[in-house]
Amino acid sequence: MRHPEDYVEAVLSLVEQVPPGRVTTYGAIAAALGRYGPRRVGAVMAEHGAAVPWWRVVRADGTVPPGLAARAREHHLAEGTPYRSSGAVDLRIARWPDLDPAPRGQ
Repeated sequence: MRHPEDYVEAVLSLVEQVPPGRVTTYGAIAAALGRYGPRRVGAVMAEHGAAVPWWRVVRADGTVPPGLAARAREHHLAEGTPYRSSGAVDLRIARWPDLDPAPRGQ
């Protein structure tokens, strides 16, 4: 699937704003950008997200895709991201709500 370049840049820009130890969700990014949905954000991250802190984007239940779980957990532990006993990120504590769809400095 081809994603518009400006949308890809907007998604990656938002991911770069999430501070260490905090997370956001695919749905929160989609809502902040006001177009497409969480699956499209996930597709952008799968195709273009390697250069940004991808582990700071989780599903609405605090989990990450199974193939990324072990690597994401390593990053989360290093950053002090809080987890629930279920093994998911504790979104009540770790959710970063300050999504701004405009790139910083503009």
